[in-house]
Amino acid sequence: MLTETGRNVQRDLWRGVLVSVVAGTGTRAESEADTSLQAQVITKPADLENRAVGEVVSRGRLLSADVNGTLLAEVGVTDGGGALLTRKTYLPLEKNETIEVEYEILFRVRNP
Repeated sequence: MLTETGRNVQRDLWRGVLVSVVAGTGTRAESEADTSLQAQVITKPADLENRAVGEVVSRGRLLSADVNGTLLAEVGVTDGGGALLTRKTYLPLEKNETIEVEYEILFRVRNP
């Protein structure tokens, strides 16, 4: 069993590698074998926030001028070398200048 301190150490290790939030238009279901988004259209720096014991949130925000005219449908987080660490698909969202999008991806270290 990981102690609370151990869980926070693991969380802090995640903080050291979470660099970018990436978004795209791909609709293929996510898979453990994914190495990139299906159709990446933008990269944003990850804003990191600690939450409860063993939790860190990676946040990326698309501003009103970003990637207008696209149907966003996938998001992920990459490390400093560009390796994809997470990928999630969702129902397509048509991005336009009246919409800002904020992604929050939670990384949680917990005991089974």
